[in-house]
Amino acid sequence: MSRIIFIAFLFIFLAPFRLFANELPYNYESTFSVPIKLIVLDEVSTKEGIIEGEKIKLKVASNIYYKNQLFIKKGTIATARIETYLTKGMNGFPAEIMLDNFELEGIKTSQLLCNYTKKGFSLAYLVYPIKWALTPIPPTGSLTNFIKGFNATIKSGDIITIQYFPNWK
Repeated sequence: MSRIIFIAFLFIFLAPFRLFANELPYNYESTFSVPIKLIVLDEVSTKEGIIEGEKIKLKVASNIYYKNQLFIKKGTIATARIETYLTKGMNGFPAEIMLDNFELEGIKTSQLLCNYTKKGFSLAYLVYPIKWALTPIPPTGSLTNFIKGFNATIKSGDIITIQYFPNWK
Protein backbone atom coordinates (compact mmCIF):
# COMPACT_ATOMS: atom_id res chain seq x y z
CA MET A 1 0.00 0.00 0.00
CA SER A 2 2.78 2.42 0.86
CA ARG A 3 4.42 1.74 -2.53
CA ILE A 4 1.25 2.72 -4.34
CA ILE A 5 1.00 5.94 -2.36
CA PHE A 6 4.67 6.68 -3.06
CA ILE A 7 4.26 6.09 -6.81
CA ALA A 8 1.09 8.21 -6.87
CA PHE A 9 2.91 10.97 -5.02
CA LEU A 10 5.80 10.86 -7.54
CA PHE A 11 3.40 10.93 -10.47
CA ILE A 12 1.52 13.91 -9.04
CA PHE A 13 4.75 15.72 -8.18
CA LEU A 14 6.53 15.09 -11.52
CA ALA A 15 3.53 15.48 -13.86
CA PRO A 16 3.75 19.30 -14.10
CA PHE A 17 7.43 19.10 -15.04
CA ARG A 18 6.73 16.57 -17.78
CA LEU A 19 4.02 18.78 -19.28
CA PHE A 20 6.22 21.86 -19.04
CA ALA A 21 9.08 20.15 -20.88
CA ASN A 22 6.76 19.00 -23.68
CA GLU A 23 5.38 22.49 -24.20
CA LEU A 24 8.72 24.18 -24.82
CA PRO A 25 8.97 25.06 -28.51
CA TYR A 26 12.42 24.88 -30.04
CA ASN A 27 13.26 25.21 -33.68
CA TYR A 28 16.39 23.23 -34.44
CA GLU A 29 16.76 24.97 -37.79
CA SER A 30 17.40 28.32 -36.08
CA THR A 31 21.01 27.50 -35.19
CA PHE A 32 22.30 29.40 -38.22
CA SER A 33 24.84 31.99 -37.12
CA VAL A 34 26.95 34.71 -38.69
CA PRO A 35 30.48 35.14 -37.27
CA ILE A 36 31.50 38.68 -36.45
CA LYS A 37 35.20 39.41 -36.01
CA LEU A 38 36.04 42.26 -33.69
CA ILE A 39 39.39 44.00 -33.18
CA VAL A 40 40.25 45.12 -29.65
CA LEU A 41 40.98 48.85 -29.33
CA ASP A 42 41.61 49.13 -25.58
CA GLU A 43 44.37 47.07 -24.00
CA VAL A 44 43.41 45.34 -20.75
CA SER A 45 45.77 43.57 -18.36
CA THR A 46 45.51 42.02 -14.92
CA LYS A 47 48.95 43.47 -14.20
CA GLU A 48 47.61 47.03 -14.12
CA GLY A 49 44.50 46.28 -12.10
CA ILE A 50 41.16 46.21 -13.83
CA ILE A 51 37.60 46.68 -12.63
CA GLU A 52 34.80 44.19 -13.15
CA GLY A 53 32.04 45.81 -15.17
CA GLU A 54 34.47 48.07 -17.01
CA LYS A 55 33.71 48.39 -20.73
CA ILE A 56 36.28 48.09 -23.48
CA LYS A 57 35.97 49.26 -27.06
CA LEU A 58 36.23 47.07 -30.13
CA LYS A 59 35.62 47.62 -33.83
CA VAL A 60 34.26 45.36 -36.55
CA ALA A 61 37.10 43.93 -38.65
CA SER A 62 35.24 43.58 -41.97
CA ASN A 63 31.84 44.18 -43.55
CA ILE A 64 29.21 41.68 -42.38
CA TYR A 65 26.60 40.51 -44.86
CA TYR A 66 23.33 38.73 -44.11
CA LYS A 67 21.02 37.63 -46.96
CA ASN A 68 23.30 39.42 -49.46
CA GLN A 69 22.79 42.78 -47.76
CA LEU A 70 25.33 44.79 -45.83
CA PHE A 71 24.35 44.36 -42.21
CA ILE A 72 27.29 45.82 -40.28
CA LYS A 73 29.91 48.12 -41.76
CA LYS A 74 33.61 47.68 -41.23
CA GLY A 75 34.86 49.92 -38.42
CA THR A 76 31.59 49.98 -36.48
CA ILE A 77 32.35 50.47 -32.79
CA ALA A 78 31.28 47.76 -30.36
CA THR A 79 31.69 47.42 -26.60
CA ALA A 80 32.25 44.50 -24.28
CA ARG A 81 32.14 44.33 -20.52
CA ILE A 82 34.73 42.70 -18.28
CA GLU A 83 32.55 40.17 -16.49
CA THR A 84 35.17 38.57 -14.28
CA TYR A 85 38.87 38.52 -13.81
CA LEU A 86 40.95 36.16 -11.73
CA THR A 87 44.30 37.13 -10.34
CA LYS A 88 47.29 34.85 -10.73
CA GLY A 89 47.55 32.31 -7.97
CA MET A 90 49.81 29.93 -6.14
CA ASN A 91 51.18 26.75 -7.70
CA GLY A 92 51.55 28.35 -11.12
CA PHE A 93 47.91 29.19 -11.84
CA PRO A 94 47.60 32.05 -14.35
CA ALA A 95 45.38 35.12 -14.30
CA GLU A 96 42.24 35.21 -16.47
CA ILE A 97 40.07 37.91 -18.03
CA MET A 98 36.52 37.07 -19.14
CA LEU A 99 34.57 39.34 -21.50
CA ASP A 100 30.83 39.15 -22.10
CA ASN A 101 27.83 41.40 -22.85
CA PHE A 102 29.03 42.50 -26.27
CA GLU A 103 26.98 45.34 -27.70
CA LEU A 104 26.72 46.27 -31.38
CA GLU A 105 24.54 48.98 -32.84
CA GLY A 106 21.38 47.53 -34.39
CA ILE A 107 21.71 44.07 -32.82
CA LYS A 108 19.88 42.82 -29.75
CA THR A 109 22.18 41.32 -27.14
CA SER A 110 19.88 38.28 -26.96
CA GLN A 111 20.89 37.46 -30.55
CA LEU A 112 24.60 37.36 -29.73
CA LEU A 113 26.37 34.33 -28.35
CA CYS A 114 29.63 35.61 -27.08
CA ASN A 115 32.05 35.12 -24.31
CA TYR A 116 35.78 35.43 -24.51
CA THR A 117 38.39 34.28 -22.02
CA LYS A 118 42.05 35.18 -22.09
CA LYS A 119 44.47 33.37 -19.78
CA GLY A 120 48.05 34.08 -18.90
CA PHE A 121 50.78 31.46 -19.18
CA SER A 122 50.29 28.58 -16.73
CA LEU A 123 53.15 27.04 -14.79
CA ALA A 124 50.91 24.43 -13.12
CA TYR A 125 52.13 21.59 -15.36
CA LEU A 126 55.67 22.32 -14.25
CA VAL A 127 54.92 22.99 -10.59
CA TYR A 128 52.79 19.97 -9.68
CA PRO A 129 55.34 17.27 -10.64
CA ILE A 130 57.97 19.14 -8.61
CA LYS A 131 55.52 19.47 -5.71
CA TRP A 132 54.79 15.71 -5.68
CA ALA A 133 58.47 14.85 -5.99
CA LEU A 134 59.32 17.04 -2.99
CA THR A 135 56.34 15.95 -0.84
CA PRO A 136 58.19 13.09 0.99
CA ILE A 137 60.50 15.70 2.49
CA PRO A 138 57.95 17.47 4.75
CA PRO A 139 58.42 21.23 4.38
CA THR A 140 59.84 21.30 0.85
CA GLY A 141 56.64 20.39 -1.07
CA SER A 142 55.00 23.56 0.20
CA LEU A 143 57.73 25.75 -1.27
CA THR A 144 56.10 25.45 -4.70
CA ASN A 145 53.13 27.43 -3.35
CA PHE A 146 55.16 30.59 -3.91
CA ILE A 147 55.41 30.02 -7.68
CA LYS A 148 52.73 32.07 -9.43
CA GLY A 149 51.41 31.99 -12.99
CA PHE A 150 51.60 34.90 -15.41
CA ASN A 151 49.27 37.86 -15.94
CA ALA A 152 46.60 37.88 -18.66
CA THR A 153 46.63 40.63 -21.25
CA ILE A 154 44.15 41.40 -24.02
CA LYS A 155 46.25 43.50 -26.38
CA SER A 156 44.95 46.12 -28.77
CA GLY A 157 44.78 44.47 -32.17
CA ASP A 158 43.69 41.06 -30.86
CA ILE A 159 40.79 39.57 -32.80
CA ILE A 160 37.71 38.24 -31.01
CA THR A 161 35.02 36.29 -32.88
CA ILE A 162 31.42 36.37 -31.67
CA GLN A 163 28.35 34.70 -33.18
CA TYR A 164 25.21 36.51 -34.34
CA PHE A 165 22.02 34.41 -34.55
CA PRO A 166 19.54 36.34 -36.71
CA ASN A 167 16.63 33.92 -36.09
CA TRP A 168 16.75 34.25 -32.31
CA LYS A 169 14.38 36.69 -30.61
